[in-house]
Amino acid sequence: MVRADAARNQAAILAAATDLICERGIEAVSIDDVAAAAGVGKGTVFRRFGDKAGLIQAVVDSTAASWIQVASLECRSAGEFAGTLFDHVLASLPLVIAVERTTVRSCEGNFQLTVDRLAKLVGSTFKAHTVLAVLRGEHIAFLLDQGMTAAEIRAGVISLADALAAEV
Repeated sequence: MVRADAARNQAAILAAATDLICERGIEAVSIDDVAAAAGVGKGTVFRRFGDKAGLIQAVVDSTAASWIQVASLECRSAGEFAGTLFDHVLASLPLVIAVERTTVRSCEGNFQLTVDRLAKLVGSTFKAHTVLAVLRGEHIAFLLDQGMTAAEIRAGVISLADALAAEV
């Protein structure tokens, strides 16, 4: 059984890490920053999570439910599903990029759920991975930095998914 104060500290650390990563991006967040924002000592963070990668893993684990919910939504078309995935990635862009930049075991099952679901809509696993490649957080951030709007990128993702599905 976990002590009440330890559970509170863990929740505070995860919330602080999630907020800071979303605000600043993974590179600009240190264990010291997370500890200060959570109101705990940095030793508490290290004892509970080991290192920054362990903390990121825990943040991903704690937020995986939102991805599963999105991946489980009923959608009538590949474009609708791809648009929904785009919206989720965009809303969590710094966190998605953090996940992409770290080795994250917990995402494999969630990712496979998404691949399987998308493959049914577009007709093959290869086509599903093609759509998911353009939904990578770093790719979306790059396109935004190049001056594309979120609406333009979203429209392109939807168009790609619908075009791939039409080839079935």
